[in-house]
Amino acid sequence: MNQLSELGTSRRQQKNEETRRKLYGAMEQIMNEYDYNTVTIRNICKVAGVAYGSFYNLFDNKETFLMYYLSYDFLEYQKTYYDGRPEFTSMNNIEKSIDIFVCCANYNVEKGIKFIRGFYLPNNVSLFPNADAPDKDYAFTPLVRQGSEILDKAKESGELPVSVDSREMIYMYCYLFNGITFNWCLSGGKMDIVAWTERVLKSYAMTKQRENG
Repeated sequence: MNQLSELGTSRRQQKNEETRRKLYGAMEQIMNEYDYNTVTIRNICKVAGVAYGSFYNLFDNKETFLMYYLSYDFLEYQKTYYDGRPEFTSMNNIEKSIDIFVCCANYNVEKGIKFIRGFYLPNNVSLFPNADAPDKDYAFTPLVRQGSEILDKAKESGELPVSVDSREMIYMYCYLFNGITFNWCLSGGKMDIVAWTERVLKSYAMTKQRENG
């Protein structure tokens, strides 16, 4: 690729990133007013000031867009969360693997029950991880990647038996967390999602720590 081609590619990438950020900002605004089923691609593009065709240059459909939006938004929140939580560095790896989900529970509380309830619907397949298709992205793929790396370190340090499948364990975390979040939505936000996330994942992690190879 020559220098002019590289420059053109760089500009397109920059333009695409600007468009993504506009769409993400629009989604934030829309979800505070409407629920998942009433949001349309045209709504998002209109609020973002983005051409309808530009949306499809970046995303296949609404579900794909929402998946990447939620991943992006969570990672932005996570940076701020851990800036104010220096004790994370002193945790052991099992505690860290749980704490990233505690962070996600706090994210849900921060976004609010209406916002999260709008996403946690059976027809939003982007919410559900598939252990049988590990290369397929879903809304909280960052948690899978981060958690798997942390649990691999836990095995190396002897905190987990070497027989434990890190990938399988982190998917179980995801399934448990999704169940807790659904119940939080059903309770109208009255359930303590943060406390239950920590309690349930700790209990499961303890069973894996006792697992024999």
